[in-house]
Amino acid sequence: MKNAHYLYLVLSLVGGSITFYYVYEGMMLNNGKFDVIDFVQSTWTTNPYAKSLSCDFWTGAITGTFFILVEGLRIKIKYLYLYLLATVLIGFAFAFPLFLFARHRQLA
Repeated sequence: MKNAHYLYLVLSLVGGSITFYYVYEGMMLNNGKFDVIDFVQSTWTTNPYAKSLSCDFWTGAITGTFFILVEGLRIKIKYLYLYLLATVLIGFAFAFPLFLFARHRQLA
């Protein structure tokens, strides 16, 4: 696909927007405060289906973050550290498609 990199860019914007929305909603429930420990612990509920989704996400996010690092160094993507920071500070659903957008353009 000639313009596939634009799909990655759209997915990055969608992923970042949805992530931001739910973090904002959680902060409003906690009087405007963001607690990292509470955020991570909230993914481990007693519901086995939710645990399945949490394990799926964490496995994919960790693997994807290593891919960003290894592939970014391999093809010498500029400002690689920004994708890693975006993964931690914004969300994997934003950073990974954004990295794929940059990777696709670099390889074209």
